[in-house]
Amino acid sequence: PRGARCRIDGQQVTQAVLRRCGQALVDILSQHEHQALMDPGFHLDLLDRFGQLMPMRDEVAAAHRAWSMLTARRTALVEGAQARAQQQDFWAFQLQEIEQADVSDPLEGDALKAERLRLANVEQLRHATASAYETLYAGDRSPSLFDQLGRVTSTLNGQGDLDPALAEVAQTLDEAQTLMREAASNLRGHLDSLDADPARLAQVEERLDELNGLARKYGPGLERVMAHQVWLTEQLAEVRGADERLGELDEAIAAAERMLRGTADRLSAARKTVAGEFEAAVEGQLRDLELPNASFRASLTPLRAGTPWRATGQEGCEFEISMNPGEPPRALAKTASGGEMARVMLSLKTVLADLNEIPTLIFDEVDTGISGKAAQAVAEKLALLGRHYQILCITHLPTVAAMADQHLHLEKHVADGRTQVTATVLDAKARVRELALLASGSPAPKALQHAEELLGRAALFKGKKVASGRR
Repeated sequence: PRGARCRIDGQQVTQAVLRRCGQALVDILSQHEHQALMDPGFHLDLLDRFGQLMPMRDEVAAAHRAWSMLTARRTALVEGAQARAQQQDFWAFQLQEIEQADVSDPLEGDALKAERLRLANVEQLRHATASAYETLYAGDRSPSLFDQLGRVTSTLNGQGDLDPALAEVAQTLDEAQTLMREAASNLRGHLDSLDADPARLAQVEERLDELNGLARKYGPGLERVMAHQVWLTEQLAEVRGADERLGELDEAIAAAERMLRGTADRLSAARKTVAGEFEAAVEGQLRDLELPNASFRASLTPLRAGTPWRATGQEGCEFEISMNPGEPPRALAKTASGGEMARVMLSLKTVLADLNEIPTLIFDEVDTGISGKAAQAVAEKLALLGRHYQILCITHLPTVAAMADQHLHLEKHVADGRTQVTATVLDAKARVRELALLASGSPAPKALQHAEELLGRAALFKGKKVASGRR
């Protein structure tokens, strides 16, 4: 419940930890668990546990996982190859279009835009360049800036002997005159290059149109176009190399299937041997539980041809039983009654007891539907199990209750508006009274006498004395 706290040895733990610990310490068998006997998958588990075949079954499961992974990879490869093959022509067309455009620089478009701007405005640029050159260096109507700067420099140099500071200024202006000469030379060279070139402008416009078209299809941007080219190359390589990889996978799958078949065959052979031993062991227990004519079979059925491999092996198992002589064994669900099913389950638990590492077994009304000699047989079987395990048995049968080493009475009552359950350990007298109530519904003298006889019979079976509860 929400807000509940779980503790183990005083240490608080989560409910998940408590559940795992409980599964390792307690095995609960209720009357509802009989339904598990209707599931053939449960039958196979019981058979493999009895024959200690779980390690071999784990090998089959591991081989099955390896085979399944390879087959799944092959399926994905085939489906992917089919999808890629359908796109192959389209991808090839796209790749050819990009390759023919020879896109190798993601900044090419920016450079072409700058060149187009310059070519489209070449006359304006020539006028500005020529004007700047004439003003700076080669003015015809008035002295150029270069000439004026030269005269200033010469004047200051003439006064340098009188004032060293003017000499320093003159030196600076002389350096500026050198830079001005270089600038004028650059302007002249650039002016010579500024020729109208309609053909080149047309080429730039055409190239920009081509790049913009690619960017619209595969971009945005030339960088995305180049990335798409790489992707197309990889996809087409996948299509062309699919057959080779498919062949490699087929070889690996064949090897994995041989491994799986070998381990599954060994498990099948072991199961056939174990099945006979298991049948004999269960039939022996059924005879002890007053089913002397019962015939039990652990029927192994190979998988049908074409059925996919399974991680549990290549056959199923279903328990069949015949309760009467001359009747062929049939599935438990079609044959056994509730009481018979309880004894079958108890027989299986007994047969598997030596393999069960869980120290505590809880039986919740597994004796439903039985009475008389069958009830006595079940009680004795539970007592024998009690020699190896701690048995907690919830029962309404006095025969079964009498066989217990300790008897607890459970009673429901309401306190402060809430239902509570109280467990009381019964002493000898109270135990006799409770057994009498279970047997006849009242503590009449004959019922009490019958209860003491049940306790005496149980003590005799277990080899110990029991104190009388009557005075």
